[in-house]
Amino acid sequence: MTPPRPRWTLPDDGIIDELAIDIAARGIRPVALTRTERRLAAALILAAGGTPYLISKRLHVSCQTAHALAAELAPVDAAAGAGNTAAA
Repeated sequence: MTPPRPRWTLPDDGIIDELAIDIAARGIRPVALTRTERRLAAALILAAGGTPYLISKRLHVSCQTAHALAAELAPVDAAAGAGNTAAA
């Protein structure tokens, strides 16, 4: 038997719902997201200056999951910034 998935997590279906991502990232209302959509929403929150705490509240994930998402997304930003300074 497969373990139950969290209430706010949808199974990945290969479709990215950009409207759902925007609604979740802006905190308009609670919305269920796939893991991919949740990662994209977290990236939007961080890009707008948000914190892991804001990720946890808007995306209905634990504080631990929010920090993991932020840490996972941060190296991409750092690598992009390092690449730009090296080219300058």
